[in-house]
Amino acid sequence: MNNPERLRQTLMKPFRSRRLSIQSLEGRRLLAAVNVPDDLTSAPDAIVSVPVNIDSATGVRAAEIRLSYDTSVLDLDADDIDFGSVWGTGNDTQVTANVDDAAGTVVIFVSASSELTDVSGSLVELPFSVASDAVLDSTTVLDLTLVTLNEGQISVDPAPVSGSDSTDGLITITAAATGDDSISGFVYADANNDNAVGTGEAIPGVTITLTNTSTGAELQTTTDSDGSYEFTDLAPGEYEIVQSQPVAYLDSGVNELTVTLVEGTTLDDQNFRELGLLPQYIFNRLHTSSVLPVGSDTWKDAITDINAFAESTASASSASSVAAGSSVVAASTSSSSGTESTTPATSDSTASGEPLVDEASTSPIASTASSVAAAQTAAMGSPVGSSDDDSDETAAVDEVFASNLF
Repeated sequence: MNNPERLRQTLMKPFRSRRLSIQSLEGRRLLAAVNVPDDLTSAPDAIVSVPVNIDSATGVRAAEIRLSYDTSVLDLDADDIDFGSVWGTGNDTQVTANVDDAAGTVVIFVSASSELTDVSGSLVELPFSVASDAVLDSTTVLDLTLVTLNEGQISVDPAPVSGSDSTDGLITITAAATGDDSISGFVYADANNDNAVGTGEAIPGVTITLTNTSTGAELQTTTDSDGSYEFTDLAPGEYEIVQSQPVAYLDSGVNELTVTLVEGTTLDDQNFRELGLLPQYIFNRLHTSSVLPVGSDTWKDAITDINAFAESTASASSASSVAAGSSVVAASTSSSSGTESTTPATSDSTASGEPLVDEASTSPIASTASSVAAAQTAAMGSPVGSSDDDSDETAAVDEVFASNLF
C-alpha cells in the first residue's frame, strides 16, 4: 500500500545535478608499451645489439630500465651501453648504467632536457657479447624487470615484472653469420693537413692486416689505386686493423685501429693518415707533363712505382734515414686558402721543397745513403733539386707544391 507521506518527502528533496568536467591533456595519464625483441639472433663469440623498444615516446624525457640476463651466455660492459634511436642525435642525452656481471643485472638511467614527440624506436641499446661456448640453436632470455618513464608520470602497459612475461626478450644462438658485415677505409698522405682524402693523396699497395681478437683469425689485403681497402663477409666481434707503415712516407704515428663490429653493420672510414712523401722519394718524374695532372692515372702509376721501389730498398732506406734524418722533411707550403701548413723541419730546404744533403758527411751510413740515391736515380730518375732540373719543368713543379701535396 502506498504511503502518501513518504512520497511527499521524496518529492520535496532538492534536485542535485552533476557537472561535466574537462580534464586537460597535460593532466591525462599517458601510456606506453616497452619491450625487448624476442626474435634476436647471434653467433657464439659475437656481439649482438639488444634494443629496449618503446611504441610511442610522446612526452618521455627520462627512463629507468632494469634488466637481467644469463651470465654464462652473455657479458655486458656498462661503458658500451648507449642511448637509442628515439633520442635522435642525442646532443644532450645522458646515459648512466650500472652492470653487476656476477648477478647478471643492469640498471640504466637515460634522460634529455626536453620531452620527446610521438616517435617509436629504442630507448637504449645494449651490446651484449655472446660466450664462445654458447650452444647452437639454444636460447637465452633477457628479463625486462622494470621500466619507469618520467619517474612514473607515464604508465607502462603491460608493466614488466621479474620472471617470464610478454615484455622479455629472447636471443637464439645461431651459426656465425657471414656476408653482411664489412670494414673499409683509406690510406692517404694528408700533406695539406685537412684530414680528408684529397686529389693525388691516395697511397696504393699498402698492406692492411685484419685480426679477429677473439678467434685470432687474420685476413690481409692491399690498398687499391685510390688508397682504399675493404674486408667483407665478416662476423660480428672485436677486430684489430694494422697498417704496414709505407716506407716512402712520413709516419703520422697511428698504424693500428681497434673496432667493434656489430651484427648487420658496415664500418666505413677506418682510415690511416700519413704526412706526405719523404723528400728522397719525390722524383722529377712527378713534375713532368707525362705524369701530371696530380691524381691522374699516370700520376697513380708513378706513385705505385715509387712505393714499390721504396719497399724493395727498405733496409737501405732505413739506414739512410738515420744519417740523413735532418733531410727527411717537407717544406712549408701555402694552401689554397692562403694559410701555411708546415711539417716540422730540422734542416734547410729549397723553395720548391727539395732537401739539402750535407755533402761533407763521410760516415758509412752516409755512404749507404749515397748508394741508395744512386739506385733511385737509375730506377726512377733524379730526386727533386738535382742539377739536371731545367726551367721548362718549373710550372709543373709549382703545380705539385702549390697544391700542398707533398
